[in-house]
Amino acid sequence: MKGFTLIELMMVMSMILILSGGAVATYLNFSKSQTVSNDARSFVSEIERVRTMASSLQYPAGCDSLKGYEIKTTLIDSDLAGLTVTVKCSPADVVFPDIKVLAGSVFSLPFELTFLPGSGYLSAGTDYSIIIQNKNDDSLTNSMTIGAYGRVSNN
Repeated sequence: MKGFTLIELMMVMSMILILSGGAVATYLNFSKSQTVSNDARSFVSEIERVRTMASSLQYPAGCDSLKGYEIKTTLIDSDLAGLTVTVKCSPADVVFPDIKVLAGSVFSLPFELTFLPGSGYLSAGTDYSIIIQNKNDDSLTNSMTIGAYGRVSNN
């Protein structure tokens, strides 16, 4: 008699299911970590854009005297995932519309930074650390430091 017994077929199917379950779990974890990495890149891009506007002395319409570019976190869809950019100038500040920079992550804490005009340095004069975490899994994070001179580095 040739062929496989029912027990042998069930054992092979069980092994296939166990291995595929592990692969699915690994893929889902990888997907979550990639979401945090992509959001971190998006955030760094926005920080660099605002810093460049400050250092190149870009005056928005209605701004006579530039004092700095402020960037701070804002709630979007009840998640701390957005940024508001305000140009500090006289006679009145210019506020840009809120930007959602994080798709699947949130900032761990609210923050407010101001880049000085002409140099792009932080007005506080010290480094500032920012942590982005996956909104569904707090253990997946990306930590960045914005240096006193406005440069962003991943930790």
